[in-house]
Amino acid sequence: MIRKIDCLSEEEINAAKYEDHLYRLYDGDGLYLHISPAGGKWWRFKYRFKRKDKNLALGTYPATNLEDARRSRDAAKELLSQGFDPSEIRKKEKARDKAERLEAERIPSVRATFDGKIEIWKGTNTMRLTLDEARFIGTLLTNITR
Repeated sequence: MIRKIDCLSEEEINAAKYEDHLYRLYDGDGLYLHISPAGGKWWRFKYRFKRKDKNLALGTYPATNLEDARRSRDAAKELLSQGFDPSEIRKKEKARDKAERLEAERIPSVRATFDGKIEIWKGTNTMRLTLDEARFIGTLLTNITR
């Protein structure tokens, strides 16, 4: 027999008290809210993929509200219905984002600012030069590369 779980409401989530142990508030369809004794609330989606139980982190509450968590769960369920593991897709996206970020940090970028200066940045490092300084460095580089 299938047991129907009542859906959560924002009021129930806000009224949830922190206890001396970790516990869960279930919303249904695998979505639940982890509540820790330290005061954290995390959205999780529990699912099975290739006969293995898995959990997917969907965000923290209140940064991720109930509606956003449900949308994330539905997106993960759609991926499962197409035969994809949502956690593997997330890992691949993170690896791709990290590779793109590392590539962007490797190549320096240059732009002119409105106050007549040149900005050169590589990753999080920025160097601001006046036009005269930029011309001087350009001359040095030209002489070196000849």
